Amino acid sequence: MSDTNSGWGRFFASLETRLVGALCLIAVLGVVLQVVTQREAFGLREQSNALIRTSAIAENADQFAEAVGKLRMATNRGLVASNRTSTSDELTDAAIAIDEKLGKLRGSGVALYDLPERANPFADLDRHVTAILDVQAGGVAGKALVERIEKRNAKMAAFAEEIVARARADREAEQKRLIASIARWQMLVFVTGAVTILVVLLVLFDILRNILPAIRRMHGHLQGLAEGDLDLEIGTFRLKELKALSGPLETFRRNAKAVKNLAFSDAATGLPNRRAFQEDVPRLLASRLGTSFVFMLIDIDRFKHVNDDYGHAAGDELVRLIGERMRSMLGPDGIIARVGGDEFALCMPVSADGEGSELASRLVDTVRAPFSLGEYAVAVTVSLGFAETLGTEDLEFDDTLRNADMALYASKKGGRNCATAFAASMAEERAVDRALEKDLETAFEKQQLRMVYQPIHAVRDDTREVEALVRWKHPELGEVPPSTFIPAAERSGLMVRLGEWIIQRALRDFAMWPDLHMSINLSPLQLQHDGFSAFLLDCCKRHDIAPSRLFLEVTESLSIERNTRALLTLNLLRHMGFRIALDDFGTGYSSLSMVKSFKFDRMKLDRSLVMDLGQDPASVAVLEAAVTMARHVGAEVVAEGISDAHLIGATKSAGCTHLQGYYYSRPIEADDVPGYFESAGQKAVEVA
Repeated sequence: MSDTNSGWGRFFASLETRLVGALCLIAVLGVVLQVVTQREAFGLREQSNALIRTSAIAENADQFAEAVGKLRMATNRGLVASNRTSTSDELTDAAIAIDEKLGKLRGSGVALYDLPERANPFADLDRHVTAILDVQAGGVAGKALVERIEKRNAKMAAFAEEIVARARADREAEQKRLIASIARWQMLVFVTGAVTILVVLLVLFDILRNILPAIRRMHGHLQGLAEGDLDLEIGTFRLKELKALSGPLETFRRNAKAVKNLAFSDAATGLPNRRAFQEDVPRLLASRLGTSFVFMLIDIDRFKHVNDDYGHAAGDELVRLIGERMRSMLGPDGIIARVGGDEFALCMPVSADGEGSELASRLVDTVRAPFSLGEYAVAVTVSLGFAETLGTEDLEFDDTLRNADMALYASKKGGRNCATAFAASMAEERAVDRALEKDLETAFEKQQLRMVYQPIHAVRDDTREVEALVRWKHPELGEVPPSTFIPAAERSGLMVRLGEWIIQRALRDFAMWPDLHMSINLSPLQLQHDGFSAFLLDCCKRHDIAPSRLFLEVTESLSIERNTRALLTLNLLRHMGFRIALDDFGTGYSSLSMVKSFKFDRMKLDRSLVMDLGQDPASVAVLEAAVTMARHVGAEVVAEGISDAHLIGATKSAGCTHLQGYYYSRPIEADDVPGYFESAGQKAVEVA
């Protein structure tokens, strides 16, 4: 029994077998209906023919009985009539009619008599007619003959009535048989048709109740998968074909979801990536129209140092821990994503004025606590820029992110480790920066750039030196400071071209001062450019300048990007004879890192270490520590920012070997350099 149930279960579990079986069953029932109809039609035709035959026989029997009746009536009239001729004609016609009807009855195949032939009352009708005529003629014998005649007439009438009765009985039997056959045919057709209709209804019910919903559900899953909805569950299906399809679809959904998670999440942190952020934020905004949102961009300060000192694995772990800490602080309402190596983006609904600023400050404070990286505890800071906006249908959140990016740039520019809100003035500054990037392209051809030179004084000898500085006089903005247009050149990709122009122009002027030394500032982008060392050496050879007369100054930003290649270039330049100086030494962590990885010939102290002398007692200790470190590695020390005479003694006492600042001279034009050193006079004596 269980095998039977299992077999039927397998049969009904297949969409193909259910549909094919239903169609086959309908076809079989149609054939049965046709066969039944045809068979009954043939039977009805035969019975109809039989009814026609029996009806014809019954009619002939009635006519035969009528002819017999006429004979009896003619006999009765003949026996009392005197006109022998008319009686003879009437009797003869009746006898002929009887013979004719008997012939028809015999021709129809009816068994007329059960008695032997000799007992046939209709035999020798001519004698019977003669006997009647004789009686009509009179005589004794006539009475006996009359009795025989009447007896024979009675016998013929009885026989005719019996034939009529039999014929009518046969006709009624055929009629009943035909009616029964018609009823049976109607019943068979009704039953077969009803079964066929029932089967069709059952198939239709199965299609509407089971098959179509399953197909629609599968179609919905396929459409959902095609539209990218990977969170739906495929579920189970009873139909074998759909069940066989649901398995691979569920596998595809899980794999696609895993791939999507990889494509839309950051592998190191598990946070959404830039692509996911760009897709999730519009949905969040659309779900909470009319709500205020704050957008943030967060950048880890000096993240490159962690990679350099602890390795990239530690850097990835630090990014993950920072992401977890910020996400746990934000809760489930906001979206935070890693959109760069050390950069995060955030979108968060806020309900009150000032909540975005408070949240930004708390994020900055949250990150300051040290992170455990195995055997190390690392403390880092972040720079944060944020912009608040109202969630509307036409909000372009990319514009808000750009505003947050401008605020982030302001945070970095303002010293890092802080949160800055976007202000309209930042957009104006950004517009100016973009305009400068565009105008810098034409500044070369229009000769808007020029070189100036600021003297550097040696403390213990009479070495003469200048620092080459570039200036840009914009036709509309006037003098644009290098701190503004140098970053613009780096952003626009013009830094290499600008650096080459500076070197060529400075060395052309430097060639006229054979007894001087010169410092030239280099951008990290120049050091990373292929062929830079060959270009610099070629320029020196063209102007007959010994490399040893040049100091090439680099800043601590050198270690932020691709420092390995830059340091290799610096080593190559140093082996060529150039001397290398580290600018802005003493304030940044990267300066100390650079000192460990490269032997510099000179350290230029950051001007903030010099300008605070006399105002902050601790500034002297910081200055002396920086100078001691530089002197310990055998490097010269240049004190920038000497703006007043009282700064000279402190810097000399700390061990500085060179002094530079507005107290001695502002940057001067190339034509004024020889005259300056000839008339240095009193200030040169003060240095000594």
